[in-house]
Amino acid sequence: MEAAREARHKGLLDIKKLLHSKKDLVVGGANNLQAYRARSIQACLYLMDHDRMGMMNASVIAARGNLFSGQWGARLVRQWTQEWLKSRTLPESQRGRHSKIMSILSHPTVRAALRAYVRSEKWSQEPAKLKKLLNNELNATEAADYTRVLNSEEMPQGLKQYFESEVLPRYQLKPGRYGLSLSSMRRLLLSEGFTCWLLNGESPLKKKGAGRGLHQSDFICSTVGWLSEASVTLEYGKNHEGFWNGEIFCKQLTEKFFPAFKDAHGEGHIAIVLVDNSQGHSCYAPDALRVSKMNFNPAGAQPRMRDGWYIHNGERVVQPMTFPASHSQHPNQPKGMKAHWLREHCDYSFETLRQNMPKALRSVPVELIWKWEHRAWRFIDAYAEGLGAREAQKKVKEFSSRKYMSHRRVPEQLAQAMDVQA
Repeated sequence: MEAAREARHKGLLDIKKLLHSKKDLVVGGANNLQAYRARSIQACLYLMDHDRMGMMNASVIAARGNLFSGQWGARLVRQWTQEWLKSRTLPESQRGRHSKIMSILSHPTVRAALRAYVRSEKWSQEPAKLKKLLNNELNATEAADYTRVLNSEEMPQGLKQYFESEVLPRYQLKPGRYGLSLSSMRRLLLSEGFTCWLLNGESPLKKKGAGRGLHQSDFICSTVGWLSEASVTLEYGKNHEGFWNGEIFCKQLTEKFFPAFKDAHGEGHIAIVLVDNSQGHSCYAPDALRVSKMNFNPAGAQPRMRDGWYIHNGERVVQPMTFPASHSQHPNQPKGMKAHWLREHCDYSFETLRQNMPKALRSVPVELIWKWEHRAWRFIDAYAEGLGAREAQKKVKEFSSRKYMSHRRVPEQLAQAMDVQA
């Protein structure tokens, strides 16, 4: 007993000397974690030496006095004190000394695959019972018990099988000797926010099908309210009235809205229509120049488009989109995408192609060549800066594209230029 008391007294003197030393003997200075641990050792030894207190009670008081927890912190204080008495070494932090191992479960692609699998409900071992749970056909007790089974067994087990059989082979990996534990799968589900097979706050998603429902298109006016006479109801579905599109919206405007607006406000008023509908924004005139509606070959089922135009040598040149009535093969038929410069000047013989190729190259204006030369230099500069392909395209686009911030509106200057050319 005397030897142990003498060892504690000597240890207390040594720890006091270390803490009062002007040398940097404590890592991080007087206010760092190691200094707090050293002061807790000093407090524990002081209580044991002066107050004859046992190590259990002394460690609890020393831990609380130095802002450590009462139980786990006291246990650590006892370990640190015994190590100090034995070897005069202070506890060191293990921060940054652990092995740097990245789990494949933290990979974003793997997480996305597991997330999609959990939502697919393919992990269910009893699909019929799961369907009853979704449709609220189980009583409260059965639903609670089955939900507990889903969270603790079915979902983790199904996720484990999918991960070992589908995900790991994609990365040329194999499960360990004992495989993945169900507790790891449960922690993964909790970290992703799954309380059942859904994220917190989500509702079950019904599988898509042909379906049937009502689409309602209405107009509300800031002066008279809802224009009931302009309302249109569509029973959408594959086997019913079809689906809403821009043509139906235009028909509603001309046949429903304009008469209803006139009846509500009388003559001499102008309607400003604000459309909150993507199909309404995608309306085009029947003869609009849309390459997506053109066939590759002439004639066939394609719309008759109005004539286009382009500028050549400063002059406006009209480009007909329909063959003339005197055409030998396609009289009064719409042209396809093949009917352009070389093809319009070609009889599909090799000799004519040989003659027209230099003419086509000669028709390219030097201004267009300058533009493409500048564009090439923009790419060269971007690659010289070390940018990748996608970043280089974004940088070049900053010089080659002009952004208009207004929503679906052509600037006044651009509109005037188009009017002058027209």
